[in-house]
Amino acid sequence: MSSQAFAEDKAKPERKQDTEVKTAHAENAAETAIPECMEKLKLSEEQQTKAKEIIGSYDQKLDAVWKQFSVKYMATIRTECLLLAAVEDGLTETQRTAVHAQRRRVAHAEKALEGTNAKTNQSTEKPADAVEQVVEGAGITLTPEQETAAEKIQQNYASHLRSLNRDIEGLHNRLVSLEADKLVELEKVLTKAQLTQLRDGRQMTTGAPKVTAIDK
Repeated sequence: MSSQAFAEDKAKPERKQDTEVKTAHAENAAETAIPECMEKLKLSEEQQTKAKEIIGSYDQKLDAVWKQFSVKYMATIRTECLLLAAVEDGLTETQRTAVHAQRRRVAHAEKALEGTNAKTNQSTEKPADAVEQVVEGAGITLTPEQETAAEKIQQNYASHLRSLNRDIEGLHNRLVSLEADKLVELEKVLTKAQLTQLRDGRQMTTGAPKVTAIDK
């Protein structure tokens, strides 16, 4: 085989690989959704292509941070569950039965509300502490000794929970910053007229934005 033929033969797999990569990028771009706030701006094909490239780049970073956030959030939930279980260990059997029954009602409340017009509690007050979570709605009263024991247990968990909550807050801030930075980059794709329309629309928006696959 001549050196020229060998070089041509060696280049074939590389060209095929390049084609596959380009095809994968094209498929990913096709699946990328334009943000709801930009759907009414009548973007040109070129603008849509650029916007999807920006979105794809940022969504990879958002996905990575979101996974970290989910891990920390679940770690917090599991730690809180252990805290509640430790507090409940000091209850009488009758108290524990009442607490578990109440918790079961709360756990399945969303399912019970399906198909109705009822709404879940929209309170944004500070979450109750462990003692309040145990007794709330269960109709039980702790003895002074039980309260003292529960408070001591809560103190033992407090440092770890504070650390987890700091991590969650930091990751939350990163997610917000990435989303905000993505929007800034997307605005650079728009014409002045489109940017004005986008900004005017933002001032009038009252509902939550449509959830996309990356948000779930």
